[in-house]
Amino acid sequence: MVGSKNGRKGKLGLALVGLGLVAVIVALLIGHVLRLDKERVPLPFEEVSAPSKQLAKDIGLIDKAISDGFYTMGIPQEKILFISVLPRHKDGYNWDFYSIEARVPHRHSLSKTGREIRSRISDLNIPIQIKLERESDNEIVYNIYRNGLYTHRLRIIVDSYEAPHRLSCPKIGIIIDDLGYDSSLASAFMKLGLPLTFSVLPFTPYTRLIAQKARKEGREIMLHLPLEPIRYPGINPGDGVLLVSMDREMILEVLDRNLSQIPFVAGVNNHMGSRFTESEEKMMIVLAELKRRGLYFIDSKTTASSVGYKVAKKMALRTASRDVFLDNGLSENALKIQMERLLSLSRHRGWAIGIGHPHKETLDLLKRYQATLNNETEIVPVSNLVN
Repeated sequence: MVGSKNGRKGKLGLALVGLGLVAVIVALLIGHVLRLDKERVPLPFEEVSAPSKQLAKDIGLIDKAISDGFYTMGIPQEKILFISVLPRHKDGYNWDFYSIEARVPHRHSLSKTGREIRSRISDLNIPIQIKLERESDNEIVYNIYRNGLYTHRLRIIVDSYEAPHRLSCPKIGIIIDDLGYDSSLASAFMKLGLPLTFSVLPFTPYTRLIAQKARKEGREIMLHLPLEPIRYPGINPGDGVLLVSMDREMILEVLDRNLSQIPFVAGVNNHMGSRFTESEEKMMIVLAELKRRGLYFIDSKTTASSVGYKVAKKMALRTASRDVFLDNGLSENALKIQMERLLSLSRHRGWAIGIGHPHKETLDLLKRYQATLNNETEIVPVSNLVN
């Protein structure tokens, strides 16, 4: 009898232990699944740097050589102007082409400055061609090619320019793209004393939460609309992507689902889309719907052949296009150069639009430049700069 009772107790104990182990395993599995969802690796950011990291690196070296040359010659930063930043595409490569104008004070030697810049670029251990377009007592113009790809036009002139009097400081719109995978980093951007514009991807773990937080903090919110890139599906823009193979009804259905994901949406810019934004027919479908809903469109310019901005203007849709990607390179020097380009463009033209991504390095860049941006420019929601 005693043995029988002990046997039952033993079996009950083993059963309880077994149940406990099952409960622990289930809890661990649930925790693991939740953690995977929370820590889901974000999709790639913009496709612009995908074709050639080496090209981007080499252009960065040319940028540094130009910057260091002007610094050595004592040319003030405010005398170096970025006239334009234009996306280019050739032989499978994507890059931004820079037109730079440097105004050399009269006390400096124009020819000596030109030789210094040319020498620094020539000394780089990369395939570079420097072609002299024009040279006179008052002007030197260099066209710079990296292995046959036209990357820079550098015009150095004697400074006889008087800056026009501005009634107001230049305006800059800064969009933070690709939000949705890291709520804490998104919150850190919101805590900056800058009215940034937040572009949120649909169907991510924190899509709605980030949009709601941004709204609460008084920030403008956009849909970062996934569009088909040239290398799709090798490069995947994520859920909710619009493809050129879709008909009008499917495009509008997917677009509606995407927009319904983002509360308080004010406008749209494209995520990737190097193939889709080259199709005038497909872009007209998207842009007509945005106009019907009273939304604006910012062309992220992930390809030089994008028709988005041009078609939106034809349709009288509120629109603008990206000038500078702030963080294609994440080194401190690369980030600094891009921010200075954005500032220079805004001073020259009166306004500019920059796009950054949820990197800690980008956050640190904005922290370092926060005082400069607030004191020397007016940071505005990007809707202030459309048309």
